[in-house]
Amino acid sequence: MLSVLTGLLLTLLAYGLATWLFSRSGHFPLLNPVLVATALIILCLWLFDIDYTRYMQGAHYLSLLLGPATVALAVPIAMHGRTIKKRLRPITLALIVSSLVAVCSSVGLAWLMGADRAILIGLSVKAATMPIALELADSLGGVIPLTAAFVFFTGILGATIGPFIFKWMNIQHDDMRGLAMGVTSHVIGTASEFKHSQEAGSYASLGMSLNGIFTAIVIPVLYYLLF
Repeated sequence: MLSVLTGLLLTLLAYGLATWLFSRSGHFPLLNPVLVATALIILCLWLFDIDYTRYMQGAHYLSLLLGPATVALAVPIAMHGRTIKKRLRPITLALIVSSLVAVCSSVGLAWLMGADRAILIGLSVKAATMPIALELADSLGGVIPLTAAFVFFTGILGATIGPFIFKWMNIQHDDMRGLAMGVTSHVIGTASEFKHSQEAGSYASLGMSLNGIFTAIVIPVLYYLLF
């Protein structure tokens, strides 16, 4: 029982502290709760010599909520359904272009550098949300832990540097920034956009959902054509 509570309580306490720090900092992007909580958990596991397997005995209960939480993001999409429907054509075009650029740039660069098949598969699905990316990687013969790491760092990178890019490029429209964050940084970026505004979060949810569907259709086709 103690082993189960160790991972569960450590995760909840780390995320609670990270959320508090994020709020106190005025939502400073580099203090993203997921990033800070992850760093705190790694530090605790190292300091107290807690085995990862023991930690996951409790922490895996929280990971079971990942799928339902992702599905629940359909609620804000429905709330802005009329507005989204009016902009469906530019949204679809932006989705296709950004998804293809994300896949081709990362996979192409890795291929030129001589990366093996497992890395290429992980990179090809990294922009999709975690449940979809892991299922795709598993069906294509990829390495699940490696794919999970790519997906995680993609989300963290987008959530932390995305706001700085929006400010530098003077992007002030919530629909534009939300869609961009959702397509490139999936659920972690989407969560960060809800801190900005409800509209930005809704468009991020839309971008994440559509990109997940698009990736699930296109990647297997490209894989069997290339391999």
